Amino acid sequence: MADAQNSPQSPLWMQVPLLTVAEVADWAKVSPKTIYRWIEEGRLEAIRFGDRTYRIPVPSLERYLREQGHGALIDELGT
Repeated sequence: MADAQNSPQSPLWMQVPLLTVAEVADWAKVSPKTIYRWIEEGRLEAIRFGDRTYRIPVPSLERYLREQGHGALIDELGT
């Protein structure tokens, strides 16, 4: 069976890479509680699955970083 994320038939929204709260927190060197707070405050867009399971679309993280004045970092590192 083909992987749905890599299938050419997949809708575009299914091809958006998703990060866990732990992955974002580890990368940003902050507590996962900080990421949950950003999500709850509406500062960071996330998709909720169940009670406390979130996934952060990479474009949402990029948008948040740009809003915080870190666009040069994203541009320098590429996407």
